Amino acid sequence: MSHPDTHDSALNQFTWPSTLDSNLDRKDLLLCVFAEQRLVAAQVRACKLDQKDYLLSLIDSASTVSDGTGPPSGFDANRMRNVIAEAATKGHWGKPSGHGRAQGIAAHYDSQTCVAVVLDVEVSDEGRVSVHDMVVVADLGLVENPGRLRSQLKGACLMGVAFVTSCDNGSPTDNPSPVDDSCTNWPLLSLLPRQIAVYLINPTQTLEARQPSQLIYVPVVRALCNAICNATGARPGHFPFRSQLLERTVYR
Repeated sequence: MSHPDTHDSALNQFTWPSTLDSNLDRKDLLLCVFAEQRLVAAQVRACKLDQKDYLLSLIDSASTVSDGTGPPSGFDANRMRNVIAEAATKGHWGKPSGHGRAQGIAAHYDSQTCVAVVLDVEVSDEGRVSVHDMVVVADLGLVENPGRLRSQLKGACLMGVAFVTSCDNGSPTDNPSPVDDSCTNWPLLSLLPRQIAVYLINPTQTLEARQPSQLIYVPVVRALCNAICNATGARPGHFPFRSQLLERTVYR
């Protein structure tokens, strides 16, 4: 399988910048994620690949990314491939979708943990979003307390949904007031996933147990934005959880 990405950018879909522009607030970060997922959709069309297969096609290149000054990236291709394939299976990836309904998929690698997310989203003609179900597959190595980790991952799912659907995205005026990043506005309960299924796997018998990092919500954010982009396409919408400024930027 081939894809148009350059060698150095292959890792971007599985990681998150460790140092972000200090001027970026949550609204700007959300705009960046939506722009990223629109680019992914365009590249998927160019590659003539399913989005799951597109992610899998990046893995081998991502596993050898290096800045030229040190050893290759520690990205574990086998473990990442396993979580994506398992999430696609558990989430029934590729199932038929109707008008305004689509799936989203994303994967994340951080602190030697591998996580993949598949979710099913419906966007009405009025722009109302419903997250029907969400599947999370994580390879954290040897796990001593799976119940606690499943609860932690479910909490990350809610954080990811809140990140995307939060009303705390600034003022709809041309001169929005600063966003308080320390405050999270939780979305309406109708926007939260109706079902969250978490699966912990360790097929390679990795011994080093790792705790999910604070960025474990990232694949949820990406998968949700991916699903919304897939569900709406070029269809305009007015999502109740976005400011007018955000709507204009996402759909222009």
